[in-house]
Amino acid sequence: MEGDPDGIGLLDGSQATPAPSKPAASAPASTQVSAPAFVPPTPAQPAGELKIAPADDAQRQVTAGTVSTLSAVVTTSRTETVPASLVVEVAYTSTYPGEGAEWPVRWLLPGKRSFADLVRRKETVNLNVGPNSPVAFSFEVEAPVGVRYGDRVELRLSAQSEGYAKPARLTLSWEARQSVLAIKTSRGYEREVADTLLTRAEEKPDVLFSLLVPAALRGYVFAEGMSFEGVREMLKGIRKARGLVDGETTLKEVEPLLVPRITVEGFVEGAIVELVAGPFKGEKARVKKIDQAKEEITVELIEAVVPIPVTVRGDHVRMLEKGSGKAGG
Repeated sequence: MEGDPDGIGLLDGSQATPAPSKPAASAPASTQVSAPAFVPPTPAQPAGELKIAPADDAQRQVTAGTVSTLSAVVTTSRTETVPASLVVEVAYTSTYPGEGAEWPVRWLLPGKRSFADLVRRKETVNLNVGPNSPVAFSFEVEAPVGVRYGDRVELRLSAQSEGYAKPARLTLSWEARQSVLAIKTSRGYEREVADTLLTRAEEKPDVLFSLLVPAALRGYVFAEGMSFEGVREMLKGIRKARGLVDGETTLKEVEPLLVPRITVEGFVEGAIVELVAGPFKGEKARVKKIDQAKEEITVELIEAVVPIPVTVRGDHVRMLEKGSGKAGG
């Protein structure tokens, strides 16, 4: 094979002489032709100069039928005013797929004086963000009366200015929780009302979760449920149930009722008491010693042949005659 004028004929091993008109540096010309064309790198777009942050909280737990507000603030790191857009997407999730109620959502736009309904699932609004002029948005959300435990609505916010690749993002969320409700009853009928409610709750376990009948508070039953309306509906027709107390009761208020308080206050040495628990239940005794620190009382049985001291808890005795002795220390 004769030498190729382009200098590639040496591949068959023949003694070809390179053309004198071609410089030696032209040999790798074929490599330069077959290589991909050089593409200059695209300058990386700067990260977004906008920031979006919650004004206070980003999450809120709410009870059925209540309205609460969360706010977000959009700012810029630029030294001049930046035209931008804010996209709001509404997303609902429910622990009961296909049954979750939609939560009414309203928003307060910059420069407006009143909230407007956020009708569509996705809305976009244009805004101008100045270096010392943050733009605030407020969102008002109402938890439906028929909301289920754990139902949730999210507002997914995205703020972006033209020419910047990465938008600023923030999610505001509201999640439904249970309420502690106080039910008024006739005195002495607390247990009867609670038992009837418990039977009805077995048919609607998503409305009523638990009941508390505190011995220390007569005329009330506490219910843990999702909504006033749901519990109020269950109360209809129950004998001796007098209705719901307005407003939600907090767990902190109910907590002292969960643990019986043992006290020896009011007992004095020499007082006549009756034992209401333990092996000597029903026996009368005389108080001999009171231990405030341990909340215990030492008594002697009145009808015992041999007076033997017996130490019992303060809530295991009932005062019959106070006597005139001294209080224990």
